Amino acid sequence: MSKPVVDNPLLLDEVDSVLVSLSGHRLLVPMAAVAEIVQQVDCQRDDQQPPWLHGWINWRTERIPLLSFESLVGHERAALGDRAMALVLYRILPDGLSQFYALQIQNFPHLIRLADDGLLKQVSPPELPPCVLMMVTVREQQALIPDLDKIELLLTEVL
Repeated sequence: MSKPVVDNPLLLDEVDSVLVSLSGHRLLVPMAAVAEIVQQVDCQRDDQQPPWLHGWINWRTERIPLLSFESLVGHERAALGDRAMALVLYRILPDGLSQFYALQIQNFPHLIRLADDGLLKQVSPPELPPCVLMMVTVREQQALIPDLDKIELLLTEVL
């Protein structure tokens, strides 16, 4: 009988991720956090919320918040055009239940399997922007790894 795939030590050092284009940035997000990519977003704006919260989108049977990562890191948020897209992410609540939120994205993300092969290198900027866990270079492209815990904490405070 063959061993289960989980016992393969090579697979433990690999992480499937998506490289996401934003306005002026790239994000590297683990696939385990991604619920879906929405290709056409119809956002109901909420001007009573902070600038990083665009508003709300209907996704499946839920109404979920749409965030601007650009605003979270201190830049001007990208406009929501006719071709706006969203990356829906899981949010794990303290009671173990999941909930969802979305980040506005510019283009369809690229799937990347990261392995311990030297293609991912940490960059040491003088100071990381808010809501950024790490800055990296992956396959010669600079990307930010978002601090999803911090983003979810902000959402909890606002919502």
